[in-house]
Amino acid sequence: MPIISKIGRRNWKVTFVIGAIYALLGIGAVTMIYPLLLMLSGSVKSDADYQRITPFPEYLWDDGILWQKYIESKYATVPEAERGQHTRIDLWRKLTPPASAAVADPLVAAYQRFREQSDWPSYWFNVGELQSQSVLGANARRFRSLAKEQYPDIAAYSEAVGVRYTSWSQAVPPATPYAARRFTFPDTANYRLLNQVKRESTPSDRIPINLDGIYWYEFLRPQWATIEQYNAAHGTAFRHYGQVLLTTTPPESGQAREDWEQYVRQDLNVAFIRFSPEALPALQEFVSRKYDGDIGQLNAAWGTNFGGFKDVPLPAGPPISTGQGVDTSAFLKDPAACPLAVLSVYGPRQAFESFVAAERGAPVAPASLPIVAVDYVDFQQIKGSTRWELFTRNYVHVLDYLLMNGNGLRNTVIYCLLTIVVTLTVNPLAAYALSRYRPPSTYKVLLFCMCTMAFPGEVTMIPSFLLLKRFPLMSLAVAAMVGIPLAIALARLRGPDWIKGLIAGGVGLFAGFWLLPRLFGDGAAHVSLLNTFWALVLPSAANGFGIFLLKGFFDSLPQELYEAAEIDGAGEFTKFWTITMSLSKPILAVMALGAFTAAYSEFMMALVIIPDPDMWTIMVWLFQLQGQVHPTVVYASLVVAAVPTFLVFLFCQNLIMRGIVVPVEK
Repeated sequence: MPIISKIGRRNWKVTFVIGAIYALLGIGAVTMIYPLLLMLSGSVKSDADYQRITPFPEYLWDDGILWQKYIESKYATVPEAERGQHTRIDLWRKLTPPASAAVADPLVAAYQRFREQSDWPSYWFNVGELQSQSVLGANARRFRSLAKEQYPDIAAYSEAVGVRYTSWSQAVPPATPYAARRFTFPDTANYRLLNQVKRESTPSDRIPINLDGIYWYEFLRPQWATIEQYNAAHGTAFRHYGQVLLTTTPPESGQAREDWEQYVRQDLNVAFIRFSPEALPALQEFVSRKYDGDIGQLNAAWGTNFGGFKDVPLPAGPPISTGQGVDTSAFLKDPAACPLAVLSVYGPRQAFESFVAAERGAPVAPASLPIVAVDYVDFQQIKGSTRWELFTRNYVHVLDYLLMNGNGLRNTVIYCLLTIVVTLTVNPLAAYALSRYRPPSTYKVLLFCMCTMAFPGEVTMIPSFLLLKRFPLMSLAVAAMVGIPLAIALARLRGPDWIKGLIAGGVGLFAGFWLLPRLFGDGAAHVSLLNTFWALVLPSAANGFGIFLLKGFFDSLPQELYEAAEIDGAGEFTKFWTITMSLSKPILAVMALGAFTAAYSEFMMALVIIPDPDMWTIMVWLFQLQGQVHPTVVYASLVVAAVPTFLVFLFCQNLIMRGIVVPVEK
């Protein structure tokens, strides 16, 4: 019978109340949906638009925001973008597309032809999409894929690289500060893999080593923060730092010449420095003095086979060995041995100027590489694929992390299945005993079960850990092997059952917990269950509320069915299985769902009692991930973690409703 009758609904006051109720429910639904949308939207964002608190990611329709995210994804950090584009950015959200005139500059098309036609040395460029806010881009994932193809496991890759890794999630592209003097161009496995990725990359993925931008960012900017300060110190009239270049040859005089000399002699990698032929005798004399005229020492240091010091050539490009790099750097730093006039700089911009001069048939004036405009042209051509990459990248990173770290998925599935099986075995048996046999202490047992709900799981965490660390498995086994046969034997004698049970239990406990340790030592009586599934399952095997709920449900079942089964000669297990369990499917489904939810979301206990990462579940791995990545990836991990629970509730909602309604109806 409905609470409000059809006639009562015709009253305007009742209609108003009902409408108000629905309005409140609608407002409540909105207050739940809006935070959910914020989390879903945040899970597909990055540092560039993380501060934009919107229920939907704006870059799906706003090309301005997509441009910011594209640059962030390609260059990874603001400093790298400022070096590569030779322009000040400060914050991603301050990025704006270049002016139409800059994009239409003929040098932009010329640079694209230069990029596609020229055979660039590997040290002239990096590739984008390697890493952004600890999230791997497309080329970084390609790097890891190549590593997994070429090496059978992470141990073999670690040995080849010379770094100890424990998981493929740690295998990331190495750092490549090509322009820095300290970089020695190592020939290890990870750098060879990176070079393979660079060879396979598209021209639009290339990030040239912009020596002008690096010179400004690392040398000029720390001394003169603004262009006004630079102009005052150098007597120039530049409008912005983009006009200040690392010239190919030393400036004529002044502060600019001192800056050039200091940077080239001290900081710039020798791979980008060229020596005029006049420097060859000075270099040969320099290394001859260093090695005391012994060419054998030089060959040992350089890894060469020169016949004499007259065979030592001028370096052109990356050093052939660390020894040659060290000696060339020392030669550069010695003004007496290496005059400034013999030095020049040669990098991507100088090669581009030569390319344009060859096309036009005339020399061209030095100008900064049009990287910003070229990036924007590339962006316009791949907006669709860029949106999809940015939309899915966080989720791909989370899934890769879970699949490549330990056995998280397998452990979670096994743990959930074991928990469901144990929950649907222990609790129904206990509830069935209380319901069918109705011992005098039934309500005391139920009260004890309900009292367990007064203590949160964190209270029992340390006692459980100590118990599982020294679990009395053998003591329990001996107590059972002694106590059960003795109880069967005493059952044939006359006397109160509780006295016979007390005697059998006492003897069994005496044999298992006192006699066994005395005879075979304390170590024989205990085992450690840490790092096993039993350590996860046993603490939650019996649930006080579950026993209470099942006992009440079993009491409502028709007693006539049990009486008929007894007349037919059915045993106790047959009655339990065919009657009780078959009629209790709705409530058992709710119990199983609760067990799955508890096991799947278990984190703290799983972390405390399972020190071995190979036994960690998904939740523990996601906790480890949260300390390594950007908050947007944390949002994505929460969404991924919620999917299994959501699917279970979605497909099992009928069982849930039956489990709620049926006990009430009974």
